[in-house]
Amino acid sequence: MKILVIGASAAGISAIKSMREMDQDAQITMISKEKNIHSRCMLHHCLSGHRSQESIDFAGSNFCADQSVNWLKGVAVAGIDPQKKMVMLEDGQKLTFDKLLIATGAAYFIPPVPGLREAKNVFGFRDLADVKKIDALLKADSRVVIIGSGLVGMDVASALNERGIKNTVVEMMPNILPMQLDQPSARVYQTLFEKNGSDFLLSEKVVELKLDENKIGTSLMLESGKSLEADLVIVAAGVRPQTDFLEGSGIVCDRGIVVDDKMQTSQPDIYAAGDVTGLSGIWPNAMKQGRVAAQNILGQAVSYEDRYAIKNTINFYGCPTLSLGKISPDEDTKVCLQEDRNTYQKILIKNQMIEGLILQGNLDHVGFWQELIKNKVVVDEDTVFDIKYSDFYAVNEKNGSFEVAI
Repeated sequence: MKILVIGASAAGISAIKSMREMDQDAQITMISKEKNIHSRCMLHHCLSGHRSQESIDFAGSNFCADQSVNWLKGVAVAGIDPQKKMVMLEDGQKLTFDKLLIATGAAYFIPPVPGLREAKNVFGFRDLADVKKIDALLKADSRVVIIGSGLVGMDVASALNERGIKNTVVEMMPNILPMQLDQPSARVYQTLFEKNGSDFLLSEKVVELKLDENKIGTSLMLESGKSLEADLVIVAAGVRPQTDFLEGSGIVCDRGIVVDDKMQTSQPDIYAAGDVTGLSGIWPNAMKQGRVAAQNILGQAVSYEDRYAIKNTINFYGCPTLSLGKISPDEDTKVCLQEDRNTYQKILIKNQMIEGLILQGNLDHVGFWQELIKNKVVVDEDTVFDIKYSDFYAVNEKNGSFEVAI
């Protein structure tokens, strides 16, 4: 069987490993624009100087040899013809396949703000190439502006703080990490970042980047009328699934490539996994999607079922936080709060079932919360904070093993 995998992402690498475990003879070719396999979750550690490029290669230096994979690196896909079962590359190559997995991930998005897309000192933060470009321009006295305070933006800010480089974060929403946290839990992190060197401009919007004659951005104009001088601008305002090359292929896309529970696209023998699908964009889920796609590619009917909640575990400056599911209540949602000097716990309950939660400060024994949401377990809002792991795991009297009781 001839299998093509587009993308050297977590989903793609996970899929290849699974395929090779199941089939030693399949002919596997991986195609990627990237020339290096690397963990995007670790890029900020390269920027801070704490990790090397080689140390964030999660596949291992001998991956292709060990897995018998032909890797076409540094080349982009121009298009796909599902009827001919052919992938066309931008360098003119045409590759045929029996099965195809699309795992191209997502790319950073530069908003259409005057000056941002033209400036030579504006970068995203998604690949090793971005880290190298940014690092080449950074100086001890650089004034860096980060647009967006999501996880990527805050990773960049933490890396710059470790290097002692001044940075200002501009965020449209009234609190940082707006997709993961509410205002009380976000304020805890904002205070920690401020103590370590970051400044914040919240509820602000960039409307223009002034350029000099060499197309170097010099100052950002904000909607409030303020201006902000900058030597370097890093945009962390979100990502978009990389699907441009699918135009005319007949592969249906919405927020990303639409897949069924087998990770198959609208076209037979073509699968997709990871960020390119627009499903929960976290590392463990991407790897699981890759494994499920691989199993179905090789004829094992396996379903992907983790679509029910978005999970983020955050830890900056020694403060751990779990954000799971919805964080903003509807009108008929019950908000349960419990907090003290060291912890903040917020649980959203609707129709006696947990919709989402934020747990900050102590994450001991929290794994069962995801199961409660997934299995739609009825809970009592008056005793929800008394729930324990042991309430849902019991010993099987026959063999002494643990069983989930939900």
